[in-house]
This record gives sequence, structure tokens and C-alpha cells, in this order.
Amino acid sequence: MKFSSILSLGLLVVSPLAAAWSKEDREIFRIRDEIKAHEANPEQTFYDLLGVKNGASIDEITKAYRKISRTLHPDKVRQQLIAERTKAKKKEKKTPSVNVSKPPTQKEIKAAVKIASERQGRLSLVRNIISGPDRDRYDHFLKNGFPAWKGTNYYYNRYRPGLGTVLFGVFLVAGGAFHYIALYMSWKRQKDFVERYIKFARNAAWGDNLNIPGIDDSPAPAPAAPAADDEEGPQLPRNRKERRMQEQMARREAAKERGGRSRKPAPAARSNSGSGTATPRETVAQTGQTGPTGSKKRVVAENGKMLVVDSLGDVYLEEQDEDGNTEQWLLDPDELPQPTIRDTALVRLPIWAYNRTVGRALGKNNAELEIDTEDLDSDDGEIQHTPSSDSAADDFELLEKSTDSLGKAKASGAQTGGKSNKRKNKKR
Repeated sequence: MKFSSILSLGLLVVSPLAAAWSKEDREIFRIRDEIKAHEANPEQTFYDLLGVKNGASIDEITKAYRKISRTLHPDKVRQQLIAERTKAKKKEKKTPSVNVSKPPTQKEIKAAVKIASERQGRLSLVRNIISGPDRDRYDHFLKNGFPAWKGTNYYYNRYRPGLGTVLFGVFLVAGGAFHYIALYMSWKRQKDFVERYIKFARNAAWGDNLNIPGIDDSPAPAPAAPAADDEEGPQLPRNRKERRMQEQMARREAAKERGGRSRKPAPAARSNSGSGTATPRETVAQTGQTGPTGSKKRVVAENGKMLVVDSLGDVYLEEQDEDGNTEQWLLDPDELPQPTIRDTALVRLPIWAYNRTVGRALGKNNAELEIDTEDLDSDDGEIQHTPSSDSAADDFELLEKSTDSLGKAKASGAQTGGKSNKRKNKKR
């Protein structure tokens, strides 16, 4: 039953395509094909076949048809064929040593009459088409083109793209539109996941976002006293002086808690209006602190991760590395970059191919050029003249003077005494 329904549906879809041409349209196409096959000029139109213009009236078409029909009458065709043979015979008699042509046989006359009658039939059909209601239909095909016979039916010759065009179109659609949709859906899913975890942590820590210190929630009633937590939070400041003192105390406590541990600073908290989570009134940039501020509460997420919620309503992911150091990462949905068309394969794949082929060679040339320019820059500086022979002679003279001065240097007492003793011994 299912197969028969599918088959009937397919026939209903294909039937309009099969019945696209009417009976009159097929008659126009058939006559046009016969004109191409039998007439001397295959590209002539119905109007050219009758010898009239495209905008001719019905009377002009009728007169032209009658004029041509007289020449296609069987008796007229027979007489015309005999006259042509007789005329050719007279010409052959004037030239010597030429065989005299015979008159047309009955077989030749019948063949000529048959051809004339076929042409007469085509002319009659052409006259009926261009002088009747089908003239507009023929003019439509004459203006927009005629379909061609494709074995079973008449079809237009449409553009058929090649393999390269098809591959480019697939790459343009799949690597551009579909890839961008996939990236956008993934980004949206990640953002919803982070927002859901932030809302879950705030609700689990402070309860429906109504009792978070530092959260601006005007429609809600006055906040009640916060529940007992693992660390007692400071009181809300009443003026600027108390706020500054409270910030200083919080910095000192945070420094003591860290104990010299390296912690990556978390980015400033951003407003998240419309995400279902309350927006902190004070940010990290205002307090000058990195990490949770004020009183904190730890919440275990569904996946077993440890989440920390501070008094500002910011949610941090707490993790430990291999060395046992605890790191806290701020969860902010706005930090997830929204994908653009530059992130799709339509842009990234050509850039990757360029860097792997042409860009690699150009990169080497640019690196060599940079090295050469660095060498030239290092040579730039104070101009050093090449020493000439005169300067070498001057240096040599100075060196002799220096050696003479060294020879004239005074010796120590012991050395002088030793020299004098040697001289005395020589005299003796």
C-alpha cells in the first residue's frame, strides 16, 4: 500500500512535466523540424516560407499562399519539369560532342509531384497557424526560442554546469552557509549552558537571586539576613569611608588566603541582562580585586564541578592542577566570541591553502629580507674610516715612543743594586 501511494505521488509530480506542451505546440514543433529537413534554407521562419513580414495581415498571408500554391499544383510541376528539360536540350545542341538529354520519365515526374504536394501541405499548415489563433503561440516561441527533440519529448537546452562549477557551488553552500549555521548553533548551545550553570549556582547558593549581597533587584522586597555560609560576609558599607576600609580588609584577607599561590586573574564581570541571571552592581574593576569578593559559597554542579559564588553574584569554576594549586575561573557568557563568516571554511580553507603553498615561500623571502635589513641597520652608526698607510706610520711611531719611554723607566732599588754589582764584577 505504501509503495503504491509513493508511485502514484511520483506520477502526479511527473505528469505536469509530460503534459507541458499542447497539441498545437507539438504541431508547430513538427512543422519547423520538417522545414529544417527539406527546405533549402533550414533557418527560415513560417513568415519567410510564405514570403511575408512578421506583422503581415491575414489578407497578405492569404494572397502569398495562393501565389505559391499555383506553382505547386501537380500539372504546373509536370509542365515546369518538362520545360526545364527542353531548355537544357536546346543548350546542349549548340555545343558539339555533347549527349542530348532525354525528356523526364514518369518516375521523375511522380517524384517531383510528390515533393511539391508535401511542400503544399506544409504551406497549408503554416498558413493556418499564422493566420489563426495559434499565431500568438508561434510568435512566443519565435521570440523565446524553440525546444529541441530529446528522444521522447521536446525540451529546452538548459545550462548544465560542469564538475568545477558544481564543486564550487557545493563548497560555497556547505563551507559558507551550513558551516556558519553549525558554528552559530554550537556557540548558542555553549552560551545557554554557561548561563544555565550560572543561574543554577546562584539559586543554590543564595536562593532565587534575592539574597545576594550587592545585587540590585528593585522589584523584590528588602533582602533578608543571608543564611549561614562557610565564611561570614562583611556588612554592607554605609558611606565611602567604610567601603574603602572594607575593601582594604578584603584585600588583606585575600592575600593571606592565597599564601603566595599563583592565581590567574579572572576578567571583569560583565552585565548579563536578559539571560535570566541577576546583574552584579559592583564589578571587579570597581573593587580592584581578582577572584571571588566578599562572602563565598561553594556549590557542586551536576557534572561534579565545584562552583564558587561570591557576594557580587559572580560564579567561578574552581579547579586544581597537577601541582595541587587551586585556580578559579570566572564564568561569563559574554566571553564566548560569536562566530562570523571569517570563522567558516569558506574563508579559513583558502587562507590555510595559501599559507601552506605560496605563503610559505613568500614567508621565507620576507624573513631573509628582514635579516638583511637588520644587518644593514646594525652597520649604521658612527662612520669608521679605513686606516691608511700614513695612519699606520703614525701608530708605529707612537709605538716606538712608547717603547723608548718604557726603556727609560726607572727600576726598583733591588734591580739597580743587582745591575751595579754585575758591572763591578766585569771590571774586575
